[in-house]
Amino acid sequence: MKRLAFWIIINAVTGNCLAQVTFEPPEEPERVQAVRANEPINIDGEMDETSWLAASGITAFIQKDPVQGSAVSMPTEAKILFDEEYLYVGAVCKTTNGKADIRTQNMQRDFNYFQNDMFGIAIDGFLDKRNAMAFQTNPHGTQREILVMDDQIFNREWSGLWKVRTQISDSAWTVEMAIPWKTLRYPPGCDKMGIILTRNIRSNNEYASYPAVPRAFNVYRMPYEAVLSGIEPPPPSANVQVTPYVLINNERSSVDGEVVQEDTDFKAGGEIKWVTGPNSVLDFTFNTDFAQADVDRQVVNLTRFSVLFPERRQFFLEGNEIYSMAAWDELQPFFSRRIGLDDNGNPIPIDAGIRFTNRNEKQNIGLLAIRQREDGNTPAANFAVARYSANFSSQGRVGGMATLRHDEADASGQSKTNVTATIDGFFRPTQQINSFWMVSASKSSGAISDEGLSGATWTYYSNNRIYLGHVQAFVTSEYNPRAGFISASNYMLTSPAFELRLRPAWLPGLIRQYSPGITTYFYHYLDDLSFREGFVSYNPFSVELQNGSEFSYSLRTNWQSLRDTFSPVGINIFPGEYEYTSHRFSYSGDFSRKVAISAAYRFGGYFNGNLNTFSSSLRFAPLPQVQLTADYQFNRLINLGEERRTEETHLVGTELRLALNPRVQLISFLQYNTTSERTTLNSRFVWEYQPLSYIYLVYNDNRQDFSAEETDNISRLHDQQGIFKVTFLKQF
Repeated sequence: MKRLAFWIIINAVTGNCLAQVTFEPPEEPERVQAVRANEPINIDGEMDETSWLAASGITAFIQKDPVQGSAVSMPTEAKILFDEEYLYVGAVCKTTNGKADIRTQNMQRDFNYFQNDMFGIAIDGFLDKRNAMAFQTNPHGTQREILVMDDQIFNREWSGLWKVRTQISDSAWTVEMAIPWKTLRYPPGCDKMGIILTRNIRSNNEYASYPAVPRAFNVYRMPYEAVLSGIEPPPPSANVQVTPYVLINNERSSVDGEVVQEDTDFKAGGEIKWVTGPNSVLDFTFNTDFAQADVDRQVVNLTRFSVLFPERRQFFLEGNEIYSMAAWDELQPFFSRRIGLDDNGNPIPIDAGIRFTNRNEKQNIGLLAIRQREDGNTPAANFAVARYSANFSSQGRVGGMATLRHDEADASGQSKTNVTATIDGFFRPTQQINSFWMVSASKSSGAISDEGLSGATWTYYSNNRIYLGHVQAFVTSEYNPRAGFISASNYMLTSPAFELRLRPAWLPGLIRQYSPGITTYFYHYLDDLSFREGFVSYNPFSVELQNGSEFSYSLRTNWQSLRDTFSPVGINIFPGEYEYTSHRFSYSGDFSRKVAISAAYRFGGYFNGNLNTFSSSLRFAPLPQVQLTADYQFNRLINLGEERRTEETHLVGTELRLALNPRVQLISFLQYNTTSERTTLNSRFVWEYQPLSYIYLVYNDNRQDFSAEETDNISRLHDQQGIFKVTFLKQF
């Protein structure tokens, strides 16, 4: 009787129904039959060849969200063909109100998953139910591809060789994909693959898949996959992609309008990708260049931690998920941005590198070696990484990684060598329970000598109704992975978190989900376990509306124990104990619409003073070919430090994106930061004249005020750079 009463209460609060159940994968997966194309398939988005017309369709798409288990609201039919060269995926995505139902903001490759209409397929070539290659597109034929491991480790910047075209009519939009067998990975004798098809209907804020996947998980949770049979891919064979480039670079530096340096360089290099077998890829890079990479966004860092900037360079992005540690993002024994970039993000030339990747249903292997060239006062350096993990069950793995960084002798004759060794693992006893862990040791010798340890574990339970997780991490004061990243040292972190995902029937129709929760972070100095800092963030009000907009309010109590002086924006805060409380209101609008805005306001205490922060983002996209975004952040630090100073910071950024189509685009990003008195402009014209072959025109402009050492006079440093680069991909 007590148990019955308990469930009556729970069901009254959460609104118990089939849509709330986080169901297990089926014992017998769905089956899909592919059909051999009996004619050449022209990838134009029409699906008018007789092979398409004769193929049977997949129509049983099921909602993940908002009503898990219900049929998709707009009929969707997918078909799959193949021939000797390609796997073809086509779809007809019906609309209720014609073109008015279609939401596409821009034509940026790797577009935002949640803000666009989309159709895609995730492919598990080895049927191991843990690795996926996903290929996705929006109604305007923009490409998005992603590599996923255990549906938690993502490589969203991977670019695969494939082709897609779409067509939009008054009643539907259609998709034709051609994915080369050479792009996919599968074992010899393969006649089956795992697949999950997905469609986003953004006007309804609806996400559907075939087969069904619970709302709590993403569409890369491959234990839920269907089995695609009837395929006859060619035997895996060695194939080679060669991508040479040529580049002309002009750089000019001036101080107060007077040119102090100007250089024009011609550069050539490239990459070679050799698929040596069904499971293995060997990559070479020489005279490596990243001129086309997106620039880092400036930030105003008011925390005591280092900022982790994302990797944006293509050579390092491919296969990067193998080396990532998921237990704690701010503890990475290997971080590729330590190669070819200094601590300020300035490029350092790379002579050459090699990378080997091997994946199958039993193991993952990664090997990487890079030679970084001497540059000014920075000595040459050699990097090496070895990674291995074994899959000991269908939902578990254990592995290890070793990194080496050797900096050659500098001007003082001192060299430095750093080695790290890491073991890690992942275990998923049920679909709801996940656990990641790692332990790492580092040792440095030469000019720097130290030995240290670190470790982390992240365990969580997640279903449609609740998230309950815990992170525990530690980093000793001597841990120093010079080929990796840590946000700080000498700490122990304890961080439990809890969130409810409530969808009771009594919620107003405008609201989809109410998600109250608590997040906590407590840091202790590891050397004596004394308290360093921490906070408890109470989130009593957080709602998601049916259109995807979100409102939230949080109350945050902070405690700080400073051993050393901390100086945000140049204000000295001396050692001592501090306790303060802050409040935060935030709103994020429906960013699938032509005009959207988000804003957040934080006010309250900050050490011995106060801090008010306002941030906002506005996007205007009247057409998918035109998008303008404007971002603004304002900080006002009030009566802070021993001097009780008041300072303000402003960070303004705006981006204009113009597109003729997904393959021809002009992107300009302008940012101004009052903290560093720095203005940056990055403009890039990109033409993908054939798949993964590009022409780039890049202009960078950097202006910064600085004080001369001898006087208090302010001077203006002005750096300009113009780049013309051509890349060409040829597959053999």
